[in-house]
Amino acid sequence: MAQLTQLDHGSVCVGDIDEAVTFYGDVLGLSRIPRPDFGFPGAWFNAGGFPVHLTTGGTLRGADAPLRANESHLAFRVDDIEAMMERLAAHGVTTWELPDSPAALRQVFFHDPWGNMIEMIVY
Repeated sequence: MAQLTQLDHGSVCVGDIDEAVTFYGDVLGLSRIPRPDFGFPGAWFNAGGFPVHLTTGGTLRGADAPLRANESHLAFRVDDIEAMMERLAAHGVTTWELPDSPAALRQVFFHDPWGNMIEMIVY
């Protein structure tokens, strides 16, 4: 019987690739990696060996998308959650922390500029 064996990458739709490259690269600190030409704008990043694909032309959630743990999101382990929260605040990004997480020491959520939810997690 065929099985899914490993998650290969995560993909999110963004509204502007140049702005997304700045947000995911400069603000979040992910490393950009080569991307083939698919005939539409996009960018790829490496997040600790896990590829994150940014694409355009799909559905955008919007800045008013809910910020809560049960919404679709990407989750990243973070080595210094306080420093990352300060960096996000300096860029005007609002964060929300799940109180008394039953799964981790800390779980903090925020949106990218297009409403894609991102989680930072510390075990």
